[in-house]
Amino acid sequence: MRISPIILAASVAWLLPQLASGQSKGPTEAQCREMTNAMVNSMKSAPLEKDNDKQRAKALIDRAEKLIRDNRARGVNECETWAAISKLVTNQ
Repeated sequence: MRISPIILAASVAWLLPQLASGQSKGPTEAQCREMTNAMVNSMKSAPLEKDNDKQRAKALIDRAEKLIRDNRARGVNECETWAAISKLVTNQ
């Protein structure tokens, strides 16, 4: 299964205006949390036709959601979680 580059591009497209608006330190924790949630929601709504793709997508989403839950339980910075989810998606 390939997650559409549109999903990743949408997250980056959301991030760029935030950085351009004068946030030289990068996105805030709240913005990273929002991007993480948006990425998972995009993954869930990606149209897939083949059963094999649907199964692999479900497995990827399950891994991403577990990573998010575990990181939030441990108090990991949301931007680190967003980076980890992005890496998970691109390296699948």
